[in-house]
Amino acid sequence: MTDKIKSANKYIEKSRRTVNDEYRLRYHMMPPIGWLNDPNGLIYFNGKYHLYYQFNPYASKPGKMFWGHFVSDDLIEYFDDGVALKPDMEDASAYSGGAIEIGGKIHAFYTLHRENANGKTEEVYKATSSLGYCFDQGVKVFENETLPKNVSRTDFRDPCPVRIDGTYYVFLGGKDVALDKGLIIVLSGDSPEKLSYAFTIGPFYELGDMGECPCYFRVDGKDVIIVSGCNVPARGNDFKNINSSVFIVGDLDFKAGNFKVDFIREIDKGDSFYAPQFIRGIDTPVMIGWLEMWERKYPTQEKNHGWVGAFTIPREISIREGEVFQTPVNSLEAYLSDVPQGVVPKCADIRLIFGGAGELKIKGADGEVIIGNDGGIYLDTNRTNNMFGCVRRTNRSYPSCEVRILLDVSSIEVFVDGGREVISSRIYIDGDYNIQVNGNVSQIRIKEIGKNQ
Repeated sequence: MTDKIKSANKYIEKSRRTVNDEYRLRYHMMPPIGWLNDPNGLIYFNGKYHLYYQFNPYASKPGKMFWGHFVSDDLIEYFDDGVALKPDMEDASAYSGGAIEIGGKIHAFYTLHRENANGKTEEVYKATSSLGYCFDQGVKVFENETLPKNVSRTDFRDPCPVRIDGTYYVFLGGKDVALDKGLIIVLSGDSPEKLSYAFTIGPFYELGDMGECPCYFRVDGKDVIIVSGCNVPARGNDFKNINSSVFIVGDLDFKAGNFKVDFIREIDKGDSFYAPQFIRGIDTPVMIGWLEMWERKYPTQEKNHGWVGAFTIPREISIREGEVFQTPVNSLEAYLSDVPQGVVPKCADIRLIFGGAGELKIKGADGEVIIGNDGGIYLDTNRTNNMFGCVRRTNRSYPSCEVRILLDVSSIEVFVDGGREVISSRIYIDGDYNIQVNGNVSQIRIKEIGKNQ
């Protein structure tokens, strides 16, 4: 363990009690202190889930980035294990990446990001651990200068590894500098220690001017890449956050370097979802994203609460009816318990049926959030705080459908029609909750989310 990691972990232990708990989440993973953004290196290893993330423990904003580390048995309850990885160079950060198990060790591929008087560099490094923490100092596994001339050598990040038929492939986000458009770069190698350029995927409109955080998984007989794009122009009801994340679904021929795309869909219609990643080491496709968004104010930062950022609820992914469905991970069911009629906990699983136009208001002492149906399902957060708020809605119309709402103190995730569409946001409402219903809303069922039953 390097001196920088030891020092950071001592600081965390000493300072975590200074964090204001008012808006702290209870069943979503969040940093003990400081700043959290992208999920990194999500992997099931030695009987535990190891979930890393972009972490600056020293401030509630980005800075010199570490990889933080959560450990979990079931993806709901978790143990915070402090800092796991940080380059030893003074001007370097460990930016985002992925992980894979090889030979009984976790091999974490990350972006070595450096900024100094000579400019910015982003390179692919790999570090290993037999424990899930105490990673060795990483080694460089790819030479940027071997990239095609149209691919940026400095905006080149977020390596995510997979092994297919004995060959290692690493997906990275990047930019076509000639077109100023985002794309996905794929490296390959017989060994993870030395990678070569293989092919690119895209560019696509949906990746804006820079692709970020690509991650691959085989889902229900289809090849699926989840990937984020920067500065994606809004298109109808899509891409209203400037930075957005999409499913790319089709058939990927690794040998030929060709991806036959069936469709591309925005993953989450809300204003608080970015940089998702699949969990490696399990057969079921489970995805976790950042439950925040760039380019806005963060209430816990503005109020000096000492922390920002959280993971989404882990979501199981399936493909049917030509659509991608997302549902909360099944282990959440063990944490649900009944509540007295009329009680709305701060941490709740609310299920209801819209039989037509209507709305459900969750009201507190100083605000409310509205989930409604006016031809499409929408989430209205305009009256939840004084820093941001909006109305976001589904692409489809739903004359009648079931909606599932997950509340967790300062977050809300709305799963529509069995997870065909999802809308996620952050909410900041003080006081006890109560519900007001208008119109065609029925079969409301409320359960508290608490300790494992």
